Amino acid sequence: MSKSKLNRTTISKAEQRAEYRTFKTVFLYCILIIVLPVLTFFTSKHWLFDGLLQLSSITSNIYSAVSAVVALHVALFLFIYKAYFAVSSDSPESPGSRGEKVSQKED
Repeated sequence: MSKSKLNRTTISKAEQRAEYRTFKTVFLYCILIIVLPVLTFFTSKHWLFDGLLQLSSITSNIYSAVSAVVALHVALFLFIYKAYFAVSSDSPESPGSRGEKVSQKED
């Protein structure tokens, strides 16, 4: 394998760290999007609506579901906010040039 092909196929340590950070961020937000609404539903149902307010079972379920939907929307907003500002802060030039360097042919 020639040296130029080897340079094109290997990923530098900085690129590996950047990809790991991106993976870690997306993974954490996925966990947040899955876990937060479930925890919100059961904790608000048990502690707030059944325990403190002593609502009926159906009413408690409805209010808990609404609070879980609100928690889901908050988690989605945080993910979209992070993704939008991470992209805009990474590439100040133009949206299409992020991470892509065009090599120019010299005559």
